[in-house]
Amino acid sequence: MIKVPFSLSELDRMAITFYKDLEKEFNIKSDLQNWPNDELKPVMDYLAQRLETIICGRPHELESEMQSLKNLVDTAKQNYKSNNPKNSKGKDITDADLHSWFKGKIFRVFDYDSSKDSFTTKDSGRLAYRHAKRLDMNTCPYCNANFTFTVRNKRLKSRPQFDHFYNKGRHPYLSLSFYNLIPSCALCNSGALKGQKEFSMAENSHPFIESVENIYQFRTKISAVDFLVSAGSFELKMVLCEKVKFRDPVSIKARNNMEVFALNDRYKYHKDIAESVIKNSHIYCNTAIGDLYKTFKVDGKSIFNSELEIKELIVGNYLRIADSHKRIHTKLVRDIAEEFGLVI
Repeated sequence: MIKVPFSLSELDRMAITFYKDLEKEFNIKSDLQNWPNDELKPVMDYLAQRLETIICGRPHELESEMQSLKNLVDTAKQNYKSNNPKNSKGKDITDADLHSWFKGKIFRVFDYDSSKDSFTTKDSGRLAYRHAKRLDMNTCPYCNANFTFTVRNKRLKSRPQFDHFYNKGRHPYLSLSFYNLIPSCALCNSGALKGQKEFSMAENSHPFIESVENIYQFRTKISAVDFLVSAGSFELKMVLCEKVKFRDPVSIKARNNMEVFALNDRYKYHKDIAESVIKNSHIYCNTAIGDLYKTFKVDGKSIFNSELEIKELIVGNYLRIADSHKRIHTKLVRDIAEEFGLVI
């Protein structure tokens, strides 16, 4: 729904810092280079050669690596099957057995959460907390409905979960890739919603790259008179912005995310927020806001830095797109405020 508050160049620099953190904490490159001469050796050699791209590459580069690795992985599995036709139970080895073997071996090197010394658990998860703190997301980018604060002190430990945009079960070598670790809330990362679903840049919006801003917007489609005077009911929904076509690639990607994360269903329970914004937008019209800005002064100086600050005080949330990551429901509040004439 919303984008992380960084440019691609800033994210690339973070990715390099993240790579250096991994180098200090783990022996990934050494483990790959010193892999024994077994069925996975060609895969591990490739990963060693391409390690910086595997960790730091942008999403389109990761998808390219996935394609390049496919034949190597398939060949490794077939060679293993030829050498081990029976599984541990003495039955013919299955595709599921082969994938389990492959995944288990890869996770020994790209250890996200499979051991006590993994990315998420080593030293009480220090590396994962540092990474979450660096990304500075106080709200889940997928839904903007749940907080994802990063706090780590003697009394409290809390951080966002990391959703793997590219499923780590299917692509275990991407389990520690910077652009594959999306700070998210527990609900969006749950089996009930995204779970094991396969995402791609062609079909889904990536929160490091894009948002639904200017593609979809919250709308009530009720007039202020109908709501305030006649107590009319309304349905809160995300709808296509004007000039955006239903079959445009950007709208398809945004809509796919909306469906996966059940955004319209979930936001039905936040109509009270929209109702409050409608009332306040009517009470404090733009003329009234201008008067407040000019009137409330101390020693001849306005107590507000700008009219925007007054508007944010009125609706109880941030209104600038650049501040969307700071608080939950920022897009909802901004869209409804705009619908009812609060010029931002």
